[in-house]
Amino acid sequence: MELSVGDIAPDFMIPSVWNESFHLSDEVKNADIMLYFYVVNYGRTCTEYIEVMNERKQEFDKLGVKMVHVNPASVEEHEKWMERTESLYDHLSDTEQKVSKEYGAIVERAESPKIMGFTNREFFLIGKDMKIKYIWRAYWPTDTIPIPELLNTVRELK
Repeated sequence: MELSVGDIAPDFMIPSVWNESFHLSDEVKNADIMLYFYVVNYGRTCTEYIEVMNERKQEFDKLGVKMVHVNPASVEEHEKWMERTESLYDHLSDTEQKVSKEYGAIVERAESPKIMGFTNREFFLIGKDMKIKYIWRAYWPTDTIPIPELLNTVRELK
């Protein structure tokens, strides 16, 4: 069953770069959580996209939204990626894609069959009540929502 706005978000606990683990139901007590699922570290689209996210981090902070990045890379791989990109966001290691699958964030169509089944680019805004407030899903894994548009949507939801 595909998740929709208003559904209770599946809770999870997985390894995190910044902490030993990230437990969603604990984290939403302090701020709304924006889960950002993405395909791979070091991809051209992901590299360019994180630059823009870094530039706009203060705006997410002012809105009371903590964004975390999720994909199947190991914590060690994420650490290298974060150093290279100077990422200002925590990265979660979903090595078995359990969380990606629970959220339906899996590539189902791609120009290259090599990335079928990878984690897809998707955003889920989870409120303090664990309800999903917003979902954006890429049709193609290289699709992105412009960060200013994402921020405007979050502002409207506040």
